[in-house]
Amino acid sequence: MGTLVRAVAETRDTDRAHHALLAAFGRLRELDELLSDYKPDSELNRLCRAGRLRVGEDLFRVLEMAQRVAEESGGAFDVTIGDRSRASTYRDIELDSTTRTVSLRKPGMKLDLGGIAKGYAGDEMVRVCRAHGCARAMAAVSGDIALGDGHWRIELEAAQQTFALKNCGASTSGDTNRRHIFDARTGEYVEGVWLVSVIAPTGMQADALATTLRVLGEEQGRAIAARHRARAWFRRVQ
Repeated sequence: MGTLVRAVAETRDTDRAHHALLAAFGRLRELDELLSDYKPDSELNRLCRAGRLRVGEDLFRVLEMAQRVAEESGGAFDVTIGDRSRASTYRDIELDSTTRTVSLRKPGMKLDLGGIAKGYAGDEMVRVCRAHGCARAMAAVSGDIALGDGHWRIELEAAQQTFALKNCGASTSGDTNRRHIFDARTGEYVEGVWLVSVIAPTGMQADALATTLRVLGEEQGRAIAARHRARAWFRRVQ
């Protein structure tokens, strides 16, 4: 996924932790082959070329959440952002849950899961660790964090606080000294330099919501966060 990944499993059984982490990183590599927009033969890019494809459970699950957040936010979150010409929007994606078929209604659509796939990958790494007997696990895929059992101390930049967390996801999105968050609705970068931090039930939700709330701003963003039982913090950097 073109980023740094760190995973931790807490247990007294070193061999168990070793096998759990090997399996978790194996799962990460599998997801990278499916969800990456950088790899020409990924399932995501095969869908974009075909325009209509019966996809696997992972890609369908990520697209379902992406479409939910897109609809709730009026397109502030939109995985068709891969096409910066904005010739298409999330409304041009059709999901059939019965057959797990995805249809792209316009030719040449480019999907980018960069705002949601890392959180999902973290969730899956923690799930795999749990399945291998290491429920106390943490995965950080870039700045998107998924947490299992235990009490993990996580510092959230926008909140400027450290929290003891477990069985949830946490993510921070925004700018440090320049604007780089793209608003799919306008095709322009979002004004202002802000940080937004989110704690949500899953890493996938936290990942998608952090970006969405940065685009929407505090007033609208808090309403979206509440629908996902998430907490959010907003801080203006300059």
